[in-house]
Parts: sequence; structure tokens; C-alpha cells
Amino acid sequence: MSIHEDVDAALERFAALDEKELGQAWRFRDKPMEFRYTLYRAIEEAQEASVRLAALSHPESRRILALAQRAFGDLRGLLIGLRADLLDQPPREGEWPVREILRHVVLVEGRYAVQTQYAVERVDTDPLRVADDRLPTLAKTDVTGGISEVLTRVAEARAETDRRLGDVPAAGMARPTQWIQFDVDVRFRLHRFASHLVEHTVQCEKALAALGWQMTEGRRIVRRLTGLLGEIEGLAGHAEAREIEKRLVERSVSSASA
Repeated sequence: MSIHEDVDAALERFAALDEKELGQAWRFRDKPMEFRYTLYRAIEEAQEASVRLAALSHPESRRILALAQRAFGDLRGLLIGLRADLLDQPPREGEWPVREILRHVVLVEGRYAVQTQYAVERVDTDPLRVADDRLPTLAKTDVTGGISEVLTRVAEARAETDRRLGDVPAAGMARPTQWIQFDVDVRFRLHRFASHLVEHTVQCEKALAALGWQMTEGRRIVRRLTGLLGEIEGLAGHAEAREIEKRLVERSVSSASA
């Protein structure tokens, strides 16, 4: 297994646990604790890293996009390990299954990135809107495979956005652009990344609830953790996030063998 696969496996295992399993005995610093604290300890570690990173100097665009990465972390925690039959089952006639919601998420993430970068870089004599033939299309948006592969596609699209727009100069934040039919600026568009992810995370929640799927206590906690890890990554704390994940994997392995 790669470290990425190890982390996913650990998160899936924790997300599958409910109240009874999380209440089992565990030890922290050689003192008795409930097993659920292994997740809350990871949250505490993530909070410590987040506070340190947030105190550093970051471009405004990076701080805004860290909110988008946090929103993706929450989406990841909601869906990681989702059963294959729930990925393609429409909640109601005419409504998107989770896979199609995520196809839309990947498509719009890419379109937003191109449109926003264009707004930053264009000269005043250029058209206000980017040409349609430069935008990603639905037909070329690949979300095949299981939930792990689909979430990887979302993660790749998010990483590309951060690469393009994580260091927008201060003067670029007020550059004019359009969203739908509205005249807005780059700052407005950057904030759209997070809110769009939140919007469709809620859509996924509603779709799964309509199919009778319910979150375990473990998944509720995992979502908070993966959201924090996303924010850490968004603030350029990739090494810090990987270290927290490494410790989480170690705890998962040790608890499984206990």
C-alpha cells in the first residue's frame, strides 16, 4: 500500500465505527481512555498545526483557497469508503447520483480556475470573459472508478486551482470579471470555490439521506478531521498534514492488532 492508500484505509476504518466501537477501551500516555479519543487527539494535533500555519504570512488568495481545501476535506470525509451501490443510485427520479454530483464538482472547479486566472492575467483590451473553447467540458470530465478514484480526481482539480491561484498579487484581487451575468472581481470568484464545494457536499448529504444512508459517529468525527487537514494543506502545510496522517495510520494499525 502507498501512504495515500494507507491513510484512506485508516479513515475508512474510523468512519465505519459507531458509538459502541468508539467507546471501547484505549490508552493514551498509559492512562485508560475511550477509543474515540484517538480521533479527537488527531483533531487536536491538526488544530495545533492549523494555528501555527494561520499565524504565518500568506497571500490573501491562499487564505481564501484554504477555505476551499477545508470544504473539500469535509466532502472527502463524508464520502470516503462509500459503498459502490450508493455512488450511482439516483436518490429520486431525475436527480443526480453522487457520481454525477462529483462530475459537476470537478468540471466547475476546473472552469472556475481557468476563468479566474484569465481575469488576473488579461490586459484591459482583452474581452472580459474567457473564450468558451479554453474551458473544460463535461464530455472530458472523467469520474470513472470507485469513490477513492473519484475523490482523487476532485483532489487533483483542487491542487491545480491552488497552483494557478494560490499566489495572486494584491493588485489582482480587485480585477474585474464576470460570474454568470454578474459583474464581480477576482476576490469574489476566489470565494466561490469554497461555497460551491459546500453547496454540493450538502447535495451529496441530501442524496444519501434519501437513499436511507446514515452517518456513523466515527464518520461525523472523521469529517471534522479531514476538514482541518484540508485547511492545513491549503495553508501550504502539506508536510504537517502528512505527519498527522502518518500518526493516525499508526494508531489505526495498532488498535486493529490489539
